[in-house]
Amino acid sequence: MEVLRQVDRFHEIIVIDDGSTDSSAEDIQLAAQSDPRIQLVANPVNKGKGQAIFLGWQATESRCLLLLDGDLFGLNPLHIQDLINPVLDSHADMAIGQFKKGKWTSDIPHWFTPWLSGQRSLRADLLKQVSPKAAAGYGFETALTVAAKQNEWRCARVILSGVWHLPGEARRGLWKGFKNRARMYRQISSAWYTAGGFHRAGFRPRVR
Repeated sequence: MEVLRQVDRFHEIIVIDDGSTDSSAEDIQLAAQSDPRIQLVANPVNKGKGQAIFLGWQATESRCLLLLDGDLFGLNPLHIQDLINPVLDSHADMAIGQFKKGKWTSDIPHWFTPWLSGQRSLRADLLKQVSPKAAAGYGFETALTVAAKQNEWRCARVILSGVWHLPGEARRGLWKGFKNRARMYRQISSAWYTAGGFHRAGFRPRVR
């Protein structure tokens, strides 16, 4: 939140609290008192990442969106500028952030599966082309990638040097993290099949 608040080009900072059980909502409400751009949208129960992002989209009329996971380390305002500029300057329809030189536990998955990155900027109207069914839960990035391929979006890959996040096993514990990862990959596979991705293999956006 502190990094986002340093970027002047934002008109809104929308935070989706997807049924959290910690103090996240209270922390965001406190931050909103000093920054009127911050808006909290809360789900009483967890509905999944895809549903949360569509809910955030409904809460704004902005023509461009920046999507970020809430558990990033090493992020700075320059990373944000690099990620949003290709879309704001009309050089790309969607930009995808790739971790590099942060932690190997984040770098390696991003290198092999760059389309699973949750750090993106894109034209808001493009979400109309994304299958809500395929985007449910952890399938959102996969559904977004398939839509980009099917509709020939101009995509750019932006290196986020030094940025990383904790693996689920470190945050949830080994067993819960493993079960969550298994569920995530099931939803990703389902999203790929539902959105027709098996017929659109080979997605790798160009590097910026």
